[in-house]
Amino acid sequence: MADNETNEAVMISPSVPSPTNEETTSLEKTEQFLLHQISVIEKRIKEIELAQSTASSPVPPNIQAKLYALRKIQLDIVEREVKFHLKAHEMEVQYQAEFAECHDKIARIVNGLDVPELTESNPAPNDAADQPTGVPEFWLTVLKSSFLEHMIQERDEPVLKQLQDIRVMLVSEPVPGFELLFSFAPNEYFANEVLSKKYFLRCAPNPDAPAKFNGFEIYSCEGCTIDWKDGHNLVEAPGSSFFDFFNPESMTNADYDADFNEAIMECDFQYGYHIKETIIPRAVFLFLKENINLGDENHFTCCCDRCVYIDSLEDLGAHPALDGDDDGDDEPASQDPCSTPNGEEAEKLVNVVALSQGQAREGIIIHKPRSSNTCKLHR
Repeated sequence: MADNETNEAVMISPSVPSPTNEETTSLEKTEQFLLHQISVIEKRIKEIELAQSTASSPVPPNIQAKLYALRKIQLDIVEREVKFHLKAHEMEVQYQAEFAECHDKIARIVNGLDVPELTESNPAPNDAADQPTGVPEFWLTVLKSSFLEHMIQERDEPVLKQLQDIRVMLVSEPVPGFELLFSFAPNEYFANEVLSKKYFLRCAPNPDAPAKFNGFEIYSCEGCTIDWKDGHNLVEAPGSSFFDFFNPESMTNADYDADFNEAIMECDFQYGYHIKETIIPRAVFLFLKENINLGDENHFTCCCDRCVYIDSLEDLGAHPALDGDDDGDDEPASQDPCSTPNGEEAEKLVNVVALSQGQAREGIIIHKPRSSNTCKLHR
């Protein structure tokens, strides 16, 4: 009787199919991923426990006195760094005339005011009459050869072809800073001969976090008014425009989170400093598409594809997070969601950007500080 009931139960119960090889592989991968995550968490717990045990260890009074004295010396180093950066900026201001001499020569050739003689080794005709006037679309090509290319829309190009020069003017009074000057030939878009944008710098450690001091930081900027001609206002047209750059106030929105607006302005600071440090002094190399070190390939201006020059928030993309596990284990790349402008995502908007200019300026980088609307300039 018991055997019959057992057989009936076996016949009534639904059959469970055996897992396929594909499902087994998927389960194994999931298990490996979970085990890896657990090991990472356990490692982090041990690090926290070690840090807490170290912090809880009492420091003998004689060691405390030494540490206090060492910290005073460290603060003295920071104060001397402030003096050094201010002095370096003054020297840069004084020396800019030397660079201006070279930039004047470039501008004269680019705009057809000077025609260089061709060398005998050059197979091109050695006849000035055969040369075009200047170098057509020089600055448009330079801008499109840098990582600012995404700022330029198709409708911007006709007027950017009339861009004759880009200069930077350094100032130390009344406050340190620099001004970007974009000179245009007469055109049908606006009446301005020069479009300008000022960036203001400060060099002072935060009393609450002196350890974070790393020299000058951009804390504000000021654009200019563009005198658009009727029917040619590019910034009023739907979508973004390169010329939004000259009206930084228009980039922010009262409907957005304050941290999000702060991060948007931080992107603008990065662009301004990149123009100053790389585009202007390395313009010819960029035009020739020679190898210019624009920074670590693993770093981005921010986590969105088009940065502050976006048609809508929905256009914001996501880049893999820059932070990886130090032990080199392969982990699935995490994403920075940028679809909603809340504080946490805005904090991720700006990542470290290496802006190496080579020679004496090599190693200058810009990053987003965590607590203020500033742009750090590290040497």
